[in-house]
Amino acid sequence: MRDAEQALFSGGLDSFELMQRAGNAVAEFLHANWPEGRIQVLCGPGGNGGDGFVAASQLAKLWRDVDVFCLVPREDLKGDAAKAAALWEKDIRPLEDALEAPHDIVLDALFGGGLSRALEGTVAALSQRGGRVVSIDVPSGIDGFTAEPLGPCFRAEGTITFAALRPAHVLLPAAAYCGGVFVADIGVPVKSRLLENSPLLWGKRLPQPGQSTHKHQRGHLAVVSGPAHATGAARLAARAGLRAGAGLVTVLSPPDAIQVNASHLTAVMLKEFSKREDVCDALETATVAILGPAAGVSSTTRENVECLLGSETKAVLDADALTVFGDDSEALHKLLRPSDLITPHIGEFTRIFGDLLETSSNKVDATRKAAEIAGCVVLLKGADTVIASPDGTAIVNTHATRWLATAGSGDVLAGIAGGMIAQGVDAFTAAAMASWLHGESGRRVGAGLISEDLEKQLPEILSALHGEKR
Repeated sequence: MRDAEQALFSGGLDSFELMQRAGNAVAEFLHANWPEGRIQVLCGPGGNGGDGFVAASQLAKLWRDVDVFCLVPREDLKGDAAKAAALWEKDIRPLEDALEAPHDIVLDALFGGGLSRALEGTVAALSQRGGRVVSIDVPSGIDGFTAEPLGPCFRAEGTITFAALRPAHVLLPAAAYCGGVFVADIGVPVKSRLLENSPLLWGKRLPQPGQSTHKHQRGHLAVVSGPAHATGAARLAARAGLRAGAGLVTVLSPPDAIQVNASHLTAVMLKEFSKREDVCDALETATVAILGPAAGVSSTTRENVECLLGSETKAVLDADALTVFGDDSEALHKLLRPSDLITPHIGEFTRIFGDLLETSSNKVDATRKAAEIAGCVVLLKGADTVIASPDGTAIVNTHATRWLATAGSGDVLAGIAGGMIAQGVDAFTAAAMASWLHGESGRRVGAGLISEDLEKQLPEILSALHGEKR
């Protein structure tokens, strides 16, 4: 955003004109969504405060009841903030007065996302009052880049930002403080390799069969099962892969689990393996294989992973397939290929990438570094799932629901991704598709969701994305 703004200023655009565009957008946003009530505008000394002054003057023209309070006296304002304050012809009151002043809505124009220290004194006290708050850029008290509260911070009912979302709008914990986020176009062309997940990114690339397509052309997905007492995860992944469109799906099962798996599978095929060579042979006919869900943290699982990553079959690795390398993560990194996908949750991520989350600026930064280290696509699961490729391109998926926090949910996600890869979708795009479809499935089920519900939602969702009626 800074680079984009500087390019405009270097091209001759007046910075105050950009501030006026931003302030006008703020006024329109607030008036459209909160059309009634007395507005208390809290202005800081910089650009965010300048946006607030412009918005206040526009709201007054819309016959709104507006009071303006500022952290510093009017005469101490500099540059564009001073020009913006000049548009407000009424009194600018000290910020302390806002604590007791009557109001219905607060416009938080104190600090933007570049804040680097915790709120103090009156500002901190104002942030803790509660009530209806609309914030400019990000709620004051939050670091827009790290997506972390720096201390006390405002909790907004709505946030308006400009040109593009900031990490704080999509990453937790900051996203929980932003409320509904609106991006206003103020004429700043931002170029970014960080995107928010949506079918707008990949909808036209969703695979679908032609009139003469047969099952073998839609790819073969293999899923490695755990032992007899831990077979459900593999079946969840297998059924999800079949629903996602893979033409053939086979569960590779150890001997003791054959009867358990056979009693639960219909369209999904079943093949026994008893040693590493059996797995290697079975993978020769598969397009992609999923390994890890309830596989067991054992030497057998590690051998199977090594076999898979030494073959021409693409891989989706999750759960135990990652944990088994916890004491030797470099070995895993050396084996992984650009066409592979790993789908760790935070615990598994820490096992194979150490303190990367703690030492990185934010979750996106950590996932990008992990993808570069591993040389494959990394999907770091969570309410703010991040997907990154080794070239640094990243996607954040916010299209989910808290009801997905249930056993087996991640196995279904791996299955959907595997089903997409089986049909020829690259690992990065397949991960984005799977994350969104998984989230949409969860949203449709809602409360009471169990993982078995998720793949059942896919036919209707996929039909809608393909523009077909059911």
